[in-house]
Amino acid sequence: MRLELSDDILRRAEINRADVRIALAVQLYADNRIDHADACRLARLAAVEFNRELLVRDMTVQQYPAVSLGRKEAG
Repeated sequence: MRLELSDDILRRAEINRADVRIALAVQLYADNRIDHADACRLARLAAVEFNRELLVRDMTVQQYPAVSLGRKEAG
C-alpha cells in the first residue's frame, strides 16, 4: 500500500516521513492493532530503537508472545 502525504502538511507539522512511520507504528501498537514485531517493521526500527520510542512517549514496553495476539505458535 502506498500512502500519499502532502509535503506542506508535513512541513507545518514539523515532521518528516520517517517520523510519520514511527508515529503510525507506535499508535497501532498502542491500540493493540499490531504486535511488537510488526510495529518494528512498520517503523523500520530495530526492537531496541522502537522500545526507546515507546519509552520517550511514556508508554510501557510489552512484547507479548504471538499466541496472546490470537496467533498460533509455530512448532
